Amino acid sequence: MKETHSCNLLLLLLHLAGLLGSAVTNAGGSNGISVLLDPVIVGPDFVTVGVPCSFECVAQCFPSCNYTMGKDGQVEPGNNLFFTVVQWKETLTITCTARNTSGVSSTVEKILQVLEGPNNVTIIGPDLMTQGYSESFQCHAKCHPSCNYTWTVDQSLVGNGGNITINSSDFAFPVKLDCQAENSVSGLYAMASRTIPVILGPSEAEIIGPDVVVVGVRSEFQCSAKCTPSCDYFWIYEGRLVNGSKMEMTANRHVKSEMITCRVENTVSAHSEVVRRTIRVEEKSNATKVTQIMSLFLFALTITLASVISP
Repeated sequence: MKETHSCNLLLLLLHLAGLLGSAVTNAGGSNGISVLLDPVIVGPDFVTVGVPCSFECVAQCFPSCNYTMGKDGQVEPGNNLFFTVVQWKETLTITCTARNTSGVSSTVEKILQVLEGPNNVTIIGPDLMTQGYSESFQCHAKCHPSCNYTWTVDQSLVGNGGNITINSSDFAFPVKLDCQAENSVSGLYAMASRTIPVILGPSEAEIIGPDVVVVGVRSEFQCSAKCTPSCDYFWIYEGRLVNGSKMEMTANRHVKSEMITCRVENTVSAHSEVVRRTIRVEEKSNATKVTQIMSLFLFALTITLASVISP
């Protein structure tokens, strides 16, 4: 019975060795059987600069195995590897060696693609847009191997790719422009945003102030218009040029009317608009003259009384 049992055990071990094939190493001779199935490195096929990653090495061993793992030739004990790539290069190689207690060992390596980004996403283009005109913008990011780009304006998808052309008239003012850069392999993404003012005007220019001025009395007028980003104001009165949105004038002579002119100019586009206004000029009223005469009379009366009362 003992011989039959020994034969059955031997046949079972031989069958097991046949199933493992070339992946199984037999050693130890009459002292026993050592089995080591080639180790496998478990983890992603790529790593990203600045992003922590981990790998594990597993193998079927009999007796038990000890492991060493490393990257680019730097080896440490254990079957887990944790690291963060700090600088981009095309590939990185990690290795694993499994060695069982009988001295049988096997080594495997895994070549990883190194990714980077997207970093430093930037929208390049004009700082201003002109109403009714189209402008082109470019989106750039530091990416390996490459990035895909998606554009939105005012949260509405408007296009894909590194370049886009938009017309300011199709959107609200100012234009809110966003670019999303997505790494073509890892799917990691980052965004850049810009708010682009739209050059408007001048439009709806007007002169605000009295319709009638009185000779010798100072009057103030203000010129206003819709402008983006801003406008300069120039007044023309009696052949003189006055800068600023406000102007003070005093009519020195009695004429039927005076013409004042305001020219509004956009500080960026230099587009301008001119508005004119005719102001009626009047002399001081009789009531005003009477008031002045009465003031003079009272002043003279006061002087006279003072001289009479004084000794």
